[in-house]
Amino acid sequence: AGPRLLGILFNWSLLGVLTMQIYLYFLNFPNDRRFIKLIVYVLYIIDWAQTCSATYDAFQWFVYGWGSIDALYNTYTGYLNVPILSSIVGAIVQIFFGWRIWVFSKSNAVFCAIIFLALLQLGGGGAVAFFVSPLTKDPSEVSRSNGLVRSVGIRLGGSALVDTVIAISMTYYLLKVKEQAVGRMNNVLTRLIRLTIETGTVTALAAIVDLVFFVSQKNGLHQVSGVILGKLYTNTLLVLFNNRMVMETKDFDQSDIPISGQMTFGRSLHHRLPEGRSHIHHVRKETIVDIGKDSEVQHESTNSDWN
Repeated sequence: AGPRLLGILFNWSLLGVLTMQIYLYFLNFPNDRRFIKLIVYVLYIIDWAQTCSATYDAFQWFVYGWGSIDALYNTYTGYLNVPILSSIVGAIVQIFFGWRIWVFSKSNAVFCAIIFLALLQLGGGGAVAFFVSPLTKDPSEVSRSNGLVRSVGIRLGGSALVDTVIAISMTYYLLKVKEQAVGRMNNVLTRLIRLTIETGTVTALAAIVDLVFFVSQKNGLHQVSGVILGKLYTNTLLVLFNNRMVMETKDFDQSDIPISGQMTFGRSLHHRLPEGRSHIHHVRKETIVDIGKDSEVQHESTNSDWN
């Protein structure tokens, strides 16, 4: 019962963090593409549904079923909130990152591999849901049937593998571009590389820990990491999106830092002269066009006066 209670508490905590990130995203990036906004808000709705479902289970275990051992063995909606909803969230985030890698690299092989692994772990989640659902003779995890163990291995092992592939691929292609970047672009790419490694490591480690606890322990410790895995995926995605605010505070223009792979940075200094003439002292533009595709860095400097 203890791991389940801790998992619910962490779940609500991460939902609070996610809500704050959604609020910051809503305020600061109203001009993002519609499908990017759709992904963000759909994930948020799914995460709310997952938390409500897990909370319903908690009430069944610790309130309505207080003192009942049979209630603790019952999974209630656990077949839905952990293997199904968390796997859906993970697959959406993983395929989105795969699309970003494809935009950078135009590598169909890497993109297809990420899609395959993401759908594989989603299928594993569906199989886990079946084995712990009321459709089976023993919906609890106590029996640890071979089918359940294999399904959990596919789901969590696939998640860890695809997260590792995403982190390595993204880092590799960003490093290729970074070799030709100078000035502020170099700092931006360094930050993106570090962020990619950190977020990929968090989700991969969470899946590995969940798998190890499930296979090696029978005390329910895997339920702590299992119920929060979906929240980790959504929070890491929002961290990446909202990171553009940090770049803006460091003298970048957040509107020039899209998440589709093409980055443009530019700034102009305008001074109004007494006669009403506009004088542009310096315009400097640094552009990376289709990161990973052409690995091309363009620089343009202009000094001019207009009367």
